[in-house]
Formats: sequence, structure tokens, C-alpha cells
Amino acid sequence: MVFKNFIKFLKEYRIIAISVAFIVSLASLNFIQSIVNDIILPILRPLFFSNSTIWEEMVLQIGSANIRIGSFLSAFLSLSIILIFLYLFVGKILRWKPKK
Repeated sequence: MVFKNFIKFLKEYRIIAISVAFIVSLASLNFIQSIVNDIILPILRPLFFSNSTIWEEMVLQIGSANIRIGSFLSAFLSLSIILIFLYLFVGKILRWKPKK
């Protein structure tokens, strides 16, 4: 009886689909971070910073506070690329209509 209710719960709340989506999103995150860190940042680095500067390690010091602005910008760039990808991908899916 408990097992039957558990299966009903999994189906009713689509737990399996959510789990698969979560796993795919984690894999996508690694892929997007690799694109940002290995392709985009090496292109942007010489355009905006000297070759000796690793901008991901830049720190803005205000008083005794050290603000890791480079790390923040890297995370922001990753998030922006993920959001753009999702916007384009989900937009295509929502406009897609199966052929009859």
C-alpha cells in the first residue's frame, strides 16, 4: 500500500521528470561554464585587460573589505549566457508545432 501511494506521488507531482531536468541542468551548467571559461573569457581578456591581468582574480578594496569583482563578473557572464541560451531554446520549443 505504501509503495503504491509512493508511485502515485511520483507520478502526480512528476518527480521523475523534475529529477531528469535537474540532472540535465547540472550537466548544462558545466558545459556553459566551460564555454565561458575556455572560449569567451580568453577572447575578452586581451580586449579589456593587459595580458598580465587575470581579471577573474581582480579585487576591489574598499576600506578593510575585499570585494572579488572579477569572480562576480565571471559568474554574471555565465548566468547571462545561460539565460540567453534558455530564452532562445525555450522560445523555439514554444513556437514549435508538430506536423500533422
